[in-house]
Amino acid sequence: MKNTWYVTLPAYLYQEDVKALAKENDLKVIDSRFQGDNKQCKNAPKLTVKGAKPKRKRTVKTKKDT
Repeated sequence: MKNTWYVTLPAYLYQEDVKALAKENDLKVIDSRFQGDNKQCKNAPKLTVKGAKPKRKRTVKTKKDT
């Protein structure tokens, strides 16, 4: 039996190929709006949204920096 992977669809929003990742990891992809009380599979692949910018670390200026 395949584990369930809840993903916010549509899949074209992600840089990775969702279907290929699901097939590699033997997962069944279901839209996350239908998750309800069901559990996400363990070790779900990480997805990156297209056009998402990486979070910048905030730096604090000190007196030496000015």
